[in-house]
Amino acid sequence: MSDSALLQAYREHEYELLRFLGKRLGSPSLASDIAHDLYVKLAGAKESRPVRDSRAYLFTMAANLVIDHLRVESRRREILAEADGVVWRRTEELTPESHALARAELDYLAGAVAELPARCRRVFYLNRYEGLSQAEIADELGLGLTTVYKDLKTAMAALIAARRRFSGQSPHDDEQEIG
Repeated sequence: MSDSALLQAYREHEYELLRFLGKRLGSPSLASDIAHDLYVKLAGAKESRPVRDSRAYLFTMAANLVIDHLRVESRRREILAEADGVVWRRTEELTPESHALARAELDYLAGAVAELPARCRRVFYLNRYEGLSQAEIADELGLGLTTVYKDLKTAMAALIAARRRFSGQSPHDDEQEIG
């Protein structure tokens, strides 16, 4: 079975596509991921009508994948920020009693973090303590961006569940605030 014209054009312009994506995304590994997504899309596509300028068509497809990726990442950041606000909000004044309770809760949450899988703990640490973005964590650990996102989501869910257990809340008490 022969490759489609667009797949052949992808192979001819792969280096240029990677440079183009790298400049747009600021990350060679992320550029490689998006280029791979483009390749998979082209490999799975049925040959339809001929394309007049295959190079321009490929670069337009790549630019659209970048836009989609950035939109998804923006939404992920919003969701994590919302979850962060729910988990870490401060509603009462600091007294010796509340300080002792907060310390006990912090110890309890540290135990919940310690129970996470090693990679998930590492991703959480790099994000929350080192301040690295999801893309930076993916680059540093050699992981896909989706894996980093899922690990952070797992860690946040574990912390939210631990806070609820610590305070004796039902798992469904704060559903309206999170969703």
